[in-house]
Amino acid sequence: MSCSEVSFSKVRAERGVGRYIQAMLKRLKLQDNRIALHLIFWSAFLAFLFTISLLRSNAGREVDFHLPFELLHIALTILVVYLNLRVLIPRLYEQGKYPLYGVVLLSTVVINAFIIVAIIRFFPDFKPPNIMHNRPSYIFSIPMIFMQLFMVGVTSALHFMRANLILQKEALSHKDLESSKLKAELDSLKAQVNPHFLFNSLNNIYSHSLLESPQTPELILKLSGLLNHIIYECEDEEVPLEKEMEFLTNYLALEKVRIDESVQVNLKMEVADTSTQIAPLLFVPLIENAFKHGVNISAGNPFINIELTQCENHLTFSCSNLRDHFEGDPKSSGGIGLENVRKRLDLIYPGKHQFEIKDDGNQFIVDLSISVGEGSS
Repeated sequence: MSCSEVSFSKVRAERGVGRYIQAMLKRLKLQDNRIALHLIFWSAFLAFLFTISLLRSNAGREVDFHLPFELLHIALTILVVYLNLRVLIPRLYEQGKYPLYGVVLLSTVVINAFIIVAIIRFFPDFKPPNIMHNRPSYIFSIPMIFMQLFMVGVTSALHFMRANLILQKEALSHKDLESSKLKAELDSLKAQVNPHFLFNSLNNIYSHSLLESPQTPELILKLSGLLNHIIYECEDEEVPLEKEMEFLTNYLALEKVRIDESVQVNLKMEVADTSTQIAPLLFVPLIENAFKHGVNISAGNPFINIELTQCENHLTFSCSNLRDHFEGDPKSSGGIGLENVRKRLDLIYPGKHQFEIKDDGNQFIVDLSISVGEGSS
């Protein structure tokens, strides 16, 4: 191994160690933040108990705040709370075992309260002075039970709120990821359309230039307009339907010049609102497929019928051509075209389109229906 390779490997190793250390520091920082939040929460709980005692004192009642007892109370309450958060909720509540969860939780709280009573009975230093004079120890377990249930309820609510926020954040992150993935896939699919169409159009113009046809300049001008639509206007996710109609008209003009005059090409467009927004370049691959398989027919009168109609928010496109009996399956030999359209429809109009291919042996028909605009659900 050369010196340069050794140096490169050393640099890569150092970078890997550096990234690992950064990740660990970030994790420790997050862990420290969580610990700090928990400490603040329980300190606030202790302050709350002390404040309650002061309010009782101001009301003329005996102060029952006794620091050793309160620390014991908080310690055992913390035990119940984290047992609930770390064990009972994941293993019982989130598994749908609600009755068992309730029984185990209540039993734990009651046992914990009586543990407190037992401790203050056998260790007098933990016993608040007013218990000795006002009430027996076992009665003191009742408020302990309610206080611990209250803390369990509060911390459980915070736990579920945090979990819900995390789920929402993950859902938004997943949605952003899906949107980025969708845009990348759509860009890839559109990129497949462009070279395919350009290749066919240049072939048409090249054929006319060889014949020194006077139509060549006009064809070049039409191709320029089509490329302008593809390169610039189709950068948007949607374009006005008027632009797509103009594109189809010019596209057919380019195709007609290369085919035999005996092939009948019929275009019918009945659109009420030409400003309707639609995904660009959906129809061209379908028409390309028709010209590919419907013009070089060995028998019969070849034709290509194209129809685009709009009824309120529903757009319908149909393309049919005569089927050559000696040719293979157009659906399988259509290549990029039909599969491209199918994928784009699934990505852009999920649940809002119908795409059907029919082959009766004589005709090959492609029907497409899309719900567009407002109220298209």
